[in-house]
Amino acid sequence: MNNFKVLVILSIASLFGLLAACSESGSSSDNGNSVTGQGGSTARMTIVDDYLYAISGRTVQLFDISDAAAPAPWVKVPVAWDIETLFPYGNYLLIGAETGMHILDNSNPAQPQYIADFTHARARDPVVAHNGYAYVTLKSDGDFFSVADQMDVINLFDIYNPTLVKTLPMQGPGGLSVDGSRLYVCDDVAGIKLFDVTDPADPVIVESIRDVNCNDVIARDGILYVITDDQLRQYDISVSPPVLLSELST
Repeated sequence: MNNFKVLVILSIASLFGLLAACSESGSSSDNGNSVTGQGGSTARMTIVDDYLYAISGRTVQLFDISDAAAPAPWVKVPVAWDIETLFPYGNYLLIGAETGMHILDNSNPAQPQYIADFTHARARDPVVAHNGYAYVTLKSDGDFFSVADQMDVINLFDIYNPTLVKTLPMQGPGGLSVDGSRLYVCDDVAGIKLFDVTDPADPVIVESIRDVNCNDVIARDGILYVITDDQLRQYDISVSPPVLLSELST
């Protein structure tokens, strides 16, 4: 399975498609199964233990990748027609959809089971989670989606009954990433907003990175990886304000 280990980014964006790099290291976990690499909030696939999960229509398609040279199709898990994103959280998979967030019990990575959902108005909605709370951005999309631009904070302590605890108004939110006590949110022309989530139920904005309109972000090891329509940027987030380190055009 080593060739499938993703070091930094497993994220799907409109222009970038799949952005990935292979390495002997890079596994992570959040109080649960071993998650290989770190995906962005807009990723349509992820890896947990020896299984690759990919959104396929209204289902999550699993592949057994224990033999890296011969990935084998595994089971399909029906979810909903409007599913868009996958995010592993402990022993669960959080699935972002146009009408809500679906939750699969993934304590057995070979056989995910649907257990709950959280519904909202129809919108684009990447999701990440940390320390018992999920953060979901809802973005209007012209005439197709009429929801208010916002970020919802959802309590996951009762995983069978996720509840909304707070809504923050946003300008045009997209992808997001949480790392320790910081939450990073793409917010259209407002740039990247940085929130203090020391109290995970009550994000407090502390600063922003201007002049960048991004689709998704990944925070890891003091670096913020930022995906725009035509660039991959890296910022040093170990300092305040963050410092731009590099830009890679495509």
